[in-house]
Amino acid sequence: MNNKELIDLYKKESTNVFNNLSTVDIELFYNIILQVYKNEKKVFACGNGGNVASVQNLVVDLNMHPFVSDDKTEATQKRNKFHAVSLCDNSAVITGLTNDIGFENVYGEQLKFQGNNGDVLFAMSGSGNSANIVNALKEANNLGMVTILITRGENTKGEQLVDLVLRVKGTSTFPGNTGGNNNNFHYEDCIFRITHIVVGLLKQYVQNEESQSK
Repeated sequence: MNNKELIDLYKKESTNVFNNLSTVDIELFYNIILQVYKNEKKVFACGNGGNVASVQNLVVDLNMHPFVSDDKTEATQKRNKFHAVSLCDNSAVITGLTNDIGFENVYGEQLKFQGNNGDVLFAMSGSGNSANIVNALKEANNLGMVTILITRGENTKGEQLVDLVLRVKGTSTFPGNTGGNNNNFHYEDCIFRITHIVVGLLKQYVQNEESQSK
């Protein structure tokens, strides 16, 4: 295939993968986040490699977009204590925990001292079997948190531990997206799309809430 054909292939594959996602599951994800917002709880997120970028995007979007004006000419609107937290960002914490108790515990150990009953853990793992993700889900369950996993894997260790699985299905023949990384580019695309949907729906809710209070 030439470059144009490969670009068209990527566009077609990515669209098909996203369209195959369960709308019901995405709505369930939003409803969980909405309940956390109403209860003034926290959303924790974690992942590895490229998924860390998705974690950071989700955190900044949840913490900002629902609470600013669309034209960004107004200061942050009145808001409650709801907020999102990345477990991936502090390099000192990550390397310290890795050195002392092992990389498989870098997320679960942080949750022990930050997570509470009613908070949410949104875990991202392409395989669904990453040890540090699985251990974080176990710890979240111990704390009474709501757990969500997004994965492209099937019959994974992680999905046995969660309240909601967002499964990204599909295969790919696009370069770099095959073999052990089969469908990984499209899986990562879907994370951004799903989280943007949730952020947009939450913003609509917050705006309606604000207008009704005036």
